[in-house]
Amino acid sequence: MDVNFIAQPEVQLGTLLNAALGSAELPTRVVLVSAFASLQAVLRLKARLIALHASGTAVRVVVGVDMGGTSKEVLKELATWPLDVFVFKNRKGGVTFHPKLYIVETADSAEIFLGSNNLTDGGLYGNYEGAVRVSYALPDDVLELTKAKTQLSKFINPALPIGRQLDANYLQQLLLRRDIPDEAEARKRRKEARGTSAQTAAAANVFGFEPTQGPPRLSVDVQQVVLAAVRSQLDALAEANRQAKLKERAAKKQAASSGQAVAPVSATVAIQNFVPLAQLTPTSFYLELTATGSGSTAAAAGAQQRKIPGEQRVPLEAINAAQEFWGWPDNYIEDRNPRKGNNSKGEDRVYFNWKPKWRLRMIGNPANDLVQDVRMYFYQNSSDYRFYSGKLSGWAKAGDMIQLTRCEDMPYEYECVLAVVGTPEHAAWKALCTQGSAHSPRVFAFA
Repeated sequence: MDVNFIAQPEVQLGTLLNAALGSAELPTRVVLVSAFASLQAVLRLKARLIALHASGTAVRVVVGVDMGGTSKEVLKELATWPLDVFVFKNRKGGVTFHPKLYIVETADSAEIFLGSNNLTDGGLYGNYEGAVRVSYALPDDVLELTKAKTQLSKFINPALPIGRQLDANYLQQLLLRRDIPDEAEARKRRKEARGTSAQTAAAANVFGFEPTQGPPRLSVDVQQVVLAAVRSQLDALAEANRQAKLKERAAKKQAASSGQAVAPVSATVAIQNFVPLAQLTPTSFYLELTATGSGSTAAAAGAQQRKIPGEQRVPLEAINAAQEFWGWPDNYIEDRNPRKGNNSKGEDRVYFNWKPKWRLRMIGNPANDLVQDVRMYFYQNSSDYRFYSGKLSGWAKAGDMIQLTRCEDMPYEYECVLAVVGTPEHAAWKALCTQGSAHSPRVFAFA
């Protein structure tokens, strides 16, 4: 038996756990026990755990629902898995289910990870956490392993009345509970706990900063699940708003013909008030740049393919699947610009603007490296999100790729790296971009 201590983030428990799950020797049993579980972390493990189950591994997941640490969306996701999933909850006041325990057993070995690491991206990768890793060589250490599992059996083998298997009936009961938040409410609580931007800025004078290693790249599967959910929500919102506008027009028409006042109608929901039920917490965003504008001649059209006039659009599902990454909508200020001219529709142009500092640099050209304000904005009238950089448009052409990374403790909010067609980085980033938008040819990806 060998005992090692883990000080995260220098050593990430998630990396060690993934290595154990991906062992060349097929695990015979896997048990994950966590007080809190996040949707993104659960989705990261989904494919591997289900594949292990299909190969004959006994897989069990035990989660708690105290303190709002596990959302309704996590429970709904886990309920679809063909595994043993249990919810552990004691309704006795002042008692919280709080263990974090991960076991991977094979025919010849076993590992137990026990510490402060929740089944979240922060718990497994980014947070400061402490844990112990106990490794067993079998059959030599079988008595010690049996002893450990016996002592931890209350968590490994949850039983009624406080441990209950998550079936369809129990899930419906849990979804009705107000003390279990949905993902939107959970994010709201976390945001309130972090404090305002002014409080965050003030903390810079009190607390130190050091760079730490973050979570690994988001898999395509994780991105697709969240983006599909957000895209479905946005489509439903667009249709509801369309119906509301039709109802409003009909009411106005009827009122005009009868000489009566306009009857109240269902109000539309502004995109800045849209609350996604699922979120990604990426490190970087990749986007293939597209040409905008048009030319009237073949020569002009050809020239258009060689330049980027300036504004680039980011699909709304990409914005709303990672609102914190984009600072949306908290950092954006509304600006109204009255329409002018004979073609005016009588409505103001409405923008939501943010001008953070970007570091812009170009791979292969060290001279192209500067920091400037970049306008990022949502244009309400056409329901699209854009960013504009004159410098970037001067360096780039259609088909080039950018990597946009959110930065901390730097004199800029984002680093935007340009990789032109033909560079190794361009090929690597383009290969990542498996996501697309139903409403445009733009391809993108998170990492």
